[in-house]
This record gives sequence, C-alpha cells and structure tokens, in this order.
Amino acid sequence: MGCPHRLQSEKCHQFRANRVSGAATILAAGMALGIWGPLQPAVAEKPSSEYTQACHSPYGVCAHVSRADERPIAQQEFALMKKAGIVWVRTDFDWSGVERSPGKWTFDHLDEVVQWAEEAGICLLPILDYDVPWARPAYQHLDKWIEYVRRIVGRYKDRLRYWEVWNEPNLEGFWRDKPNPENYVRLLQATYREIKQIDPHLVVLLGGMAGIPWDYLEGIYRAGGKEFFDVMNVHPYRYPRSPEESRLEADLLRLRELMTRYGDKDKPVWITEIGWPTHVGPRGVSLEVQTWMLARSYLIALHAGVARIFWYEFQAPERKADYNEDHFGIVHRDLKPKPAYEAYCVLTRVRPPGSRPLSAWEKGEIFCRSWEQPAGCRVWALWTTTDSRQVTLVMRGEIREVITCFGEAQQLKSEGNQLQVSIGPAPTYFVGPEELRLRDNK
Repeated sequence: MGCPHRLQSEKCHQFRANRVSGAATILAAGMALGIWGPLQPAVAEKPSSEYTQACHSPYGVCAHVSRADERPIAQQEFALMKKAGIVWVRTDFDWSGVERSPGKWTFDHLDEVVQWAEEAGICLLPILDYDVPWARPAYQHLDKWIEYVRRIVGRYKDRLRYWEVWNEPNLEGFWRDKPNPENYVRLLQATYREIKQIDPHLVVLLGGMAGIPWDYLEGIYRAGGKEFFDVMNVHPYRYPRSPEESRLEADLLRLRELMTRYGDKDKPVWITEIGWPTHVGPRGVSLEVQTWMLARSYLIALHAGVARIFWYEFQAPERKADYNEDHFGIVHRDLKPKPAYEAYCVLTRVRPPGSRPLSAWEKGEIFCRSWEQPAGCRVWALWTTTDSRQVTLVMRGEIREVITCFGEAQQLKSEGNQLQVSIGPAPTYFVGPEELRLRDNK
C-alpha cells in the first residue's frame, strides 16, 4: 500500500496515471448480457455478528496505522473515520515488522492496532507483504513466507476475516523482482491454501493491482490463479483526469468481462486504492477538485457494482509540497479535515451501507446516479463534468431535501413538478423523489 515507509519512487506512480481502456461498451450493455450481476462474496462466511455486519459497508480508506510513523495517532484517526462513516481501514502487516531478524517474532505493535480497531468498530483489511532480506524475493522462499503467513493469520484469524496477498505485485518496486504473473500465482496459491487450512471461511483478496493491468490479470488466469482468491482487487487511479473522462466505469465493465471470460464473473470486485492528490505540480489537483473526484468516483464505482472502495489515503503526510505521495490524504498532517473529508461524511450519510443502485442517466456533460436507501428512500446525485449550469428537472414525488457534496442544504422552489436548479462539478443530492429527469426542451 503506497510505498514501504512512504519511499515510493516516481516510477511506481507512473502506473497510477490515467489508464484509459479501449472499451466502448456501456454499463447497460453489460447488464443486458448478464455479466454485471450482484457482487457478493463467493465464499461462505461464519454466522453474522456485529463485526461482519459492519464489514458489509463499502466505505474504506488506506492508512499506515500499523507502521511507526502513523501508529501513534491511529486511535485519533479511527475516531475521525467513524465520525465520517468510514468502516474499513487497509494497512500493511509487514513481514519485516513481525520477524525483524530470522526466527525472532514480535506482534506487540499489531496487537495494539487490532485492539484499537475493535474498540473503534473499525474493520481492518491487513495486507500480507513484503519480503525480508534473508528471503528475497518471497516467491522463491515459500517455506519462510508460509511460516510468516501461518503465524500472523493464525494469530488474528478470529478477529480479522479478510486477508490481501501482497500489494501491487505487477510493479517491480513492490514485487522485488521482474513482475511475472506466474510467479505471483506461485505465492498466491501457497498463501491461499495455508489461509484456508487455518480457517476455510477466511476471505482471500488478490493483491491490489496497480491500475487495471489487463495482460497481467490474464496471465494470472492463464496460470490457474482463479482458484486461489475470493475477491478481485484493483487500484484504478485516474488522476489528474476525472473518472468520467478517463472512463472508469467502462474499465470496470471491461474487468467484469475479463472475469466472465475465465468463468469468474461471480466474485466481488474491490478497489483498495484510488485517489486524487493535492500536491503542487502538473498532476496535482486543488482541494476543491479532490472533493469532487472523491464523491464522483465513489458514486460511479458503487453504481457499477464495486463492493468496497478504499480511498488512498486518510492522512496526508505533507512533507514535500511537490510530492504526490504526501498529498493523497483527506485530512491534513495535523488531522484537520480537508473538504474531501467532509464530502466523505455526506456521502456515507446519503448513501448508507445497504443502499441499492437504481437508475443512471447521462445527458451530454450532465451525469446522474440514483439509489434506494435501506429504509426505502430514493436519492439522486447530479453533477456536470464542466462548469455549473442552470437546468430544469422534472420530478415525480416530493423532494425532502437538497444537499451539496459539501453538506450544505439548499432551499429550492418548485413549480408543479418542475424544478430549476444549478448543477455543477460537485454532486448535488436530491433526497426523496421517485423520479428525477431533465426536461426535454424539444
């Protein structure tokens, strides 16, 4: 996740650039073909509990709470996350952190983090990574790697039910060798079998892939990797471009098509990293744009059926003004919220866990996604990909409230079943109406 101790090279971040696929297929076509169905776990879990119910939330962030630089403030971060409706935290359970010299094992730091997360009602997604100097690269030292897996998964198996196998193995900087899907499958297979032997109900995630690397993913399938993970996992970074311009939804559909081609269509898809950094530079965005991108990328991905989405990341270290890795966060170094944090708070309130996607429409630069909350109330999100503009909406049913993505309530007057409103690049939420559409001026 990110880079070990935040030392990721710019080369790594080239893979977080916009990756526009050639797919021109639209979401409706995927639904018509039956390849974009409900994304539920393909494995049986133990009987439901308060923990497992909370972990059904789609809302997560990445945070280095298991490492020395961020662990001292982990409890403060967990409190802020809970306030925002963020349930999931993805963090590294580094091999080098628990076996600091051969045969010398220590788990005190992780014991603390797991306890703090439980007390805060946070679901941890631990990443099993990376290697250690005496077993590098890990896939060539599977006996030592599996000893690490056995010890760490066995220790927390009753408290942590989801495990991710490596981070961005399609990048040399993380894989510690030339990326090769067959070699990754060797490690994945051994890890999966060990985890399932410990507890067959534990859920195994594919290591989050940098971007959506089509050839590498096909290589995993061709090497037989389908049998050794329960959840597809990608990091479809788009910055500085918008999710609409970079065709995030089309790429997610293409990913489902790839999975379907290999008989794997029923597995859930998770995005365990996505974000827009606010660093100074040609690929950085403003605080305001980061806010828009968070809301819009989540709305698009959730409507497309993605089961969990983790923003990268929670706290921005803010050490270097021009270094992207230091500015993905939605809270500042001192934990003061950025506007994007407030947008996350609003999103989890208007689209709570358990919401059901309904309709979607796009008219030129105007986008709409709608859903039904668990209590049955319908909500509509509208935004533009350009500047603000006045539109006339035709509605059926009563609008209970109108909220901006920044949490500001808007007072709007309607005339009959029509409503004039300004729509801009920040999503506006319309709560209550059964139908909402643009007036046909023709």
